[in-house]
Amino acid sequence: MARVLFLVVLPMLVPFIVYGLYVWFARRGRSAATPGARVPPDREAVPWAWMLGIGVCLAAAALLFFWQGRGVSPGTKLLPPAVVDGEVVPSRPVE
Repeated sequence: MARVLFLVVLPMLVPFIVYGLYVWFARRGRSAATPGARVPPDREAVPWAWMLGIGVCLAAAALLFFWQGRGVSPGTKLLPPAVVDGEVVPSRPVE
């Protein structure tokens, strides 16, 4: 579950979180410039397509980064983990 969170969900949400922080700071700055005035919500278009595209690219980059060079090649015979002299020996390829 943590793998799905860090490799798919988090990279997809990063652009939306960054945009939300940008809007929050921009509105906060405008309200500080005019004290006492209520700042109405902006009517400008939200760049949903751009944020979704960037999120997909970040998720793909994370998946490619963690996929490359992991594990052993297909068809390799592995010895299972074992306890030798009270210590756990990790799995290893058969030589």
